[in-house]
Order: sequence, then C-alpha cells, then structure tokens
Amino acid sequence: MKKMLIALLCAGALLAQDRLQKVVTIKNGNRNGILHTLQELAPTNSMVISTSDNDHLILSGPKDSVAGFEEIIKQLDVPAVVKKDVETTVYMIVASMQAGNAAPLTPDLDPVVKQLKNIFNYKSFRMLESFVLRSRDGERGQTNGFLPPLEAIPAGYKISYQFEYNKVSIDGVDNARVAHFDHLKLGIRVPISVRDQVSPVDASISTDVDVPEGKKVVVGKTSALEGSDGALILVISAKVVD
Repeated sequence: MKKMLIALLCAGALLAQDRLQKVVTIKNGNRNGILHTLQELAPTNSMVISTSDNDHLILSGPKDSVAGFEEIIKQLDVPAVVKKDVETTVYMIVASMQAGNAAPLTPDLDPVVKQLKNIFNYKSFRMLESFVLRSRDGERGQTNGFLPPLEAIPAGYKISYQFEYNKVSIDGVDNARVAHFDHLKLGIRVPISVRDQVSPVDASISTDVDVPEGKKVVVGKTSALEGSDGALILVISAKVVD
C-alpha cells in the first residue's frame, strides 16, 4: 500500500512538473477576439485560458500545449488592417453631334474627348456636372442630387440623379493600383412634357468597371437627355488616399 501511495505521489509530481503557467502580453489590443479563438481551440480539460487585464492572457496546461497556444497568439496578435479611402471623381459630360459654342472641357479630359470623337463622331462637349465621392476600400458608395437646368426640360422641373456602387476594391500596389467598382450605376430621372403633361422618364448606366489609378475611364452613355443627336456620357477616375 505504501509503495502504491509513493508511486501515485511521484506520478502526480511528474504531471505537475509537466504543466506550465504563462502570462502572455497582447500588444495590439484584440484580447477578447484572441481569447475567443483560443477557447474554441483549447481541449476541454488540459488547457485553462484566463485573463488578468486588457493586455494579458494566462495560459495554464501541459508545456507543449502552452507553447503551441503561445505561437497561435503570436499569429493572431497583429495590427489591424487599416482600410484605405478611395476618392472617385465623377464627370457627367453632354456630347452632341452638332457643333456648339460650349466652353471647352478642362485639359485633363482631352484624352477622353479624343476617344469619344474617334468612336462616336461627336462634335461638341460640355460639362454638365462633376463631383467627388469618397468611400473605404471594400465598402459601398452612394450620393444623389439634381443636374443643372436644360432647355429641353419643362420650366420649374429638375433632373434628379443617383450615383452608387455596391463595393469598391483596391488591387495592386504603389503606382499600379486599380479600383474595381462592383455594380456601379448612375440613374437619372428626366421630366418629359407630352401634350401638356409632365411625366418622369428613368434612364441609367450600369456596369462593373476597373479604373487604373490616375486614369479617366468612360463608363457608358445614355441618350435620355439629348435624344439621337447626343448623349450623356459618364466618366470616372479613382484615387487611393493613403
């Protein structure tokens, strides 16, 4: 009996020696998230994981398990990824088959004008509206407003617009970044007068589009404003704000 008791005590001493308690410092402030992950991974009986304050976790268990969980903490305890902002500049350009006296567009839009002339044979262009919309990488963007008055619109009425995209995502690095717009859409509501009755007509430009940073991209066009002799052309550019 005495020998058995001694053997049990020795075995208990060996097990106690094989266990370890260690305090691990959390450096990047995600203690609760790390604790939750560790508790999901920890064996039911062999590991005890507790907290002392907002900056530390206490690991208690077999040496190998403690070492393994300490390594997991190192992998999880990293700085949070800071999302970048994407600044989208939107241009609504009215193009016409007829020569006009409209003020010329800014020089930075010259490549766009040249491209449109070559493809569609438009002769004159004027800026109808432009604005800047900012949202974070991976998030939605949306804005709305009214366009300046046009001669074809009944007096006292306005053209409303809504510009939106489901998500903008940044790909690439440094000077080769591309902004991908998921389901970008410009919707406009145009009041039309027919037989002394004014009714709204809806039109839209909708697509997915990739925009290299610093480049201006023609997204699409609609003839809702100018009829068959012209078009409202949507052009956008994107800038990643570091």
